Amino acid sequence: MGNVSTEWLAAISTGRDYSIDEKKKGCAVPVTPWLHPPVGKRLRDLITKLGTVRELERQEILYPQGRKVSDIVLVQQGVTARNFGNAVSGPKAAAISTPGHFACGNLNFLTRRPSLGTYFALTKAQVVICPKDLLLPVLSTDPELFAYTIRLLESCTLSDRVGFALMAFSPVDLRLKAFVVTWAIHYGKLSADGFIKCPIPLTRNNRCLVANASPVSTDNALKRWKEEGAWVRDGDFVTFPADFVDDAYQWMRSAEESSEYAYPNTFRELMEALPPLTNPWY
Repeated sequence: MGNVSTEWLAAISTGRDYSIDEKKKGCAVPVTPWLHPPVGKRLRDLITKLGTVRELERQEILYPQGRKVSDIVLVQQGVTARNFGNAVSGPKAAAISTPGHFACGNLNFLTRRPSLGTYFALTKAQVVICPKDLLLPVLSTDPELFAYTIRLLESCTLSDRVGFALMAFSPVDLRLKAFVVTWAIHYGKLSADGFIKCPIPLTRNNRCLVANASPVSTDNALKRWKEEGAWVRDGDFVTFPADFVDDAYQWMRSAEESSEYAYPNTFRELMEALPPLTNPWY
């Protein structure tokens, strides 16, 4: 990912700190693809207390090829990304992590199996690296926090599963809209007239990689959106109607079986029910 503005970085540092456990009718937040749920404050604080801060340059790989992932890593600033297996032709994003989200370590937290991933910085980034051997003994003394951690790790895995389903079974236009849905849930602000404004969802190349779409098909989709007046860019920010991406929201919901989580009927209703944007480190 190329250079980004300070305004864009500031915008993604003020994310939406929603609860993965909310089940109240019309208020539950669905698991989203390509960006895991935010880490709750108690767990964030514990990881920050036990861990060590590391600064990453753009494209810097977090773990050298072949080195096992034995830590849980939390993003504090900037954007990191992950892909499958060892990076051969350079790091390319298949999913991303922003401030307040896990960069890696969630897949093999308990099993310690290989996590089959490459983890790197899309922008300059700051992460907290906490060895699991330090975190697990502390969690074992707090059953409530431990149970929350397991639910969060499970939600992260479900997020990956939704992403795989979209890549395998949905057309390009829907995949791109699904990424916009994910981004808006975490960084969008809904206006009274039903429009959402948010920082632009990554660069063109990284949107292609995350949504598994070719540059040509991505450009064609964005051109069509702009011609329809549904995608209005202003610098590093974009505005679009909430109804514009409702088909992607409905696709993701239709792929799920029934559960205790009662999601809003439409994407606009979900945006109306979400908590306000807050900085995850306050």
